[in-house]
Amino acid sequence: MKVWSIEELKAARRQGTFEEKVPFVLNGKTYEVTKKIVNGEMEAFELSKPIGEMLTSEASRKELLQKVVLDVELGREQVPILYTPIYERIQDANFPKLLEAKWAQYGTVIFTEHLEGEEVRFGSLQAEQGPTVAILGYAAGFEYTKEMEIFNQVFNLELLNRAFGEAYNAKLNDMHLGPILSFVYPAGNKTAFQGDVADPRWLRVYKTLVKALADTAVAKRPATVLLAASADRPDIEQALRGGQVNGTTYPPVSGISDIIYYDGWSTQVGKKTYTYSGVAAGKCYLIRPKRGFKELVKQDLQINATMGDITRLVESQIVGDFWRGVYAALTENVQEVALA
Repeated sequence: MKVWSIEELKAARRQGTFEEKVPFVLNGKTYEVTKKIVNGEMEAFELSKPIGEMLTSEASRKELLQKVVLDVELGREQVPILYTPIYERIQDANFPKLLEAKWAQYGTVIFTEHLEGEEVRFGSLQAEQGPTVAILGYAAGFEYTKEMEIFNQVFNLELLNRAFGEAYNAKLNDMHLGPILSFVYPAGNKTAFQGDVADPRWLRVYKTLVKALADTAVAKRPATVLLAASADRPDIEQALRGGQVNGTTYPPVSGISDIIYYDGWSTQVGKKTYTYSGVAAGKCYLIRPKRGFKELVKQDLQINATMGDITRLVESQIVGDFWRGVYAALTENVQEVALA
């Protein structure tokens, strides 16, 4: 059984070597920079000149943007992606704005005899009956100011870059896990808290998870992923291990391959606080993964550098955008489980 939490995933990245190419765009042209992590340490990218001088030529701006991209990646390492066990990733730059969830979209074209002056019949896209998924665009940006340039405030630049990366991964977690948490489930998708009041709490959690797994099996949507709050982790993991109470042995719970602990995320931008809700303590979700969950990627995060705004003493602007959709068939694949 694999545990997915921010701390576990960060610990895993502290072992071994990881290397990948990360793309970025400068003046409409795509480049790549290598991201390398060795035993948890990410290779730093040091600027060869002060910030102000990095904005004077395309070669220098490219070097600056390489640092930006790697700093953003460093921020992403602080907020790991948690939803991977649930979703199947489908990436296609040709995704339309709206697509049919059964992936059965097709084109229809017919050739007819053309008579002089008559309008040509145009083909169209059609799909079988079913829900549609929208591919939506998201964007964020930050600015390098004149003050950062003249005082060579590289530390402020790095703080902004890392915050950018943290915010991106936090948004992805919320996009994919948020729908599971906010949905109002019908009675058939709920399992009540089981056991006697006199039982230790872990044993009541044990009986509840056993009942919930049986409920998903009877409903022909056997679950293998558990989504829960960190606050319930001690009782959940004790329940899964099983134990002995008053001479009765409770064997380990089988069938769960992955546990995801998700507590949400919060940040303050200016005077406004933005919060992504996590799993509420006293509740968890048993999920049949992949089949009814699709992570649709038209364009992953792309970072662009532009000229600034002289009227506000902004030397350069950095904007990142991505285009994604999420399909989650919740009633067909999720069981809401009460742990209190």
